[in-house]
Amino acid sequence: MKSVWRKHKKKIILSSILLLLLIGFRYAYVRFPLITGYAAKDMCSCVFIGGRDAEDVAENEFQFSLIKYASYQVDSTNKSVTATVLGMGSKTAYFSPQNGCTILNQGGRKNWKPIHKRSFSVRELPLEDAKLDETKKDQLNRAITKHFKDADPAKPFGTRAIVVLKDGKLIAEHYAKGFDANSKHIGWSITKSIFNALIGIAIQKKKLDGIHQTKLFPQWTDERKNISLKHILQMNTGLSWNEDYGTVSEATIMLYDQDNMVNYAVNQPMEAKIGKHWEYSSGSSNLLSGILRARMSRQAYLDFPYKYLFDKIGASSFIIETDASNNFVASSYAWATARDWAKFGQLFLKKGVVDGERLFPAGWIEFTTEKAVDSEGKYGAQFWLPVKKEFPHAPSDMYYADGFQGQRIFIIPSEGLVIVRMGLTRFDQPNYDELIRDIIEGLQ
Repeated sequence: MKSVWRKHKKKIILSSILLLLLIGFRYAYVRFPLITGYAAKDMCSCVFIGGRDAEDVAENEFQFSLIKYASYQVDSTNKSVTATVLGMGSKTAYFSPQNGCTILNQGGRKNWKPIHKRSFSVRELPLEDAKLDETKKDQLNRAITKHFKDADPAKPFGTRAIVVLKDGKLIAEHYAKGFDANSKHIGWSITKSIFNALIGIAIQKKKLDGIHQTKLFPQWTDERKNISLKHILQMNTGLSWNEDYGTVSEATIMLYDQDNMVNYAVNQPMEAKIGKHWEYSSGSSNLLSGILRARMSRQAYLDFPYKYLFDKIGASSFIIETDASNNFVASSYAWATARDWAKFGQLFLKKGVVDGERLFPAGWIEFTTEKAVDSEGKYGAQFWLPVKKEFPHAPSDMYYADGFQGQRIFIIPSEGLVIVRMGLTRFDQPNYDELIRDIIEGLQ
């Protein structure tokens, strides 16, 4: 009897182990396309846009979550990267000079036609150096270089660049080893703030009626037709969304498994009352890209950011990457040098005026920094607002663009400051409040 029980017990144990293994495999398997999509896209962009070494990218950018288990193959001839996990879940991202890197899924492989050219070339305007006395230069240098030093080398903050403008002039900059003033950095969700600017420009140019415009997509024949530009910009649409990057969510499916990210976002159902519920959503930002595309010709859309924004501020390093349907990925995929990111911040410091030309409609900055409903005072319109808990010493008029892994552009009108911090933060975020305070004190 004991022998039979032991055999039965052994079967139960083995069955349980097998079941757990199957559950674990399924957990990983459904995530393989997201893991490999991220790995292929990020490696492709870092190598072909950022000019980075593939091994260095793998040793740094890939060392978090399940991404560390991805294998990759860089094809320098065809300018592509293919990633797999245990030989499964293959995803390939292709580079072209105008598109950046694009993941091609099932439909994308058949239908993708890369942008062969833009009809507009962006000028580059150098930043003017400020004339500071040696004491202030030393104070500022100490203020920013301390934020490149990690208290715990095992958990580095990964700061790669800090650039500071005062009244539009370059007063300080510092770069980590391997990076310099010509290095391009991905802004991740800072890209959302670019589309705040582009919507403002489109309104100023009468391509859009204003922030209260509704009936934005022909597919929205139900209550979604009442969603306005303001609701989208402030992330109060009420559309169903999950921004969780640690699982299979709307955000990860959109970015790594969809050939048309705009359509994916457009087709989300309602889950809350329009204008009453705040939810951070990369889908909302990609709706902005679709709104612009629907209101101009294909070539005009592809030229629009470059002709009416980047050229105006003299920032030629910018590229906004596209999906396989040639939609700009407004939520995540803009690249530029730290200096050019600073020029973008300076545009907002100057309230959208460049060389006497008003790019934004009157009151755009006031709208941008208006607290979105239900956001607990921390969000405006594709920009973040400071809360005392996180920024106890920062000036109250500060607002900022915020991107994954510690990308930041701080705009401080009362001090005439723009502070850019680019990096790869995989552990605890640096103390940005201290960075801001140190820079302001260094100027006193």
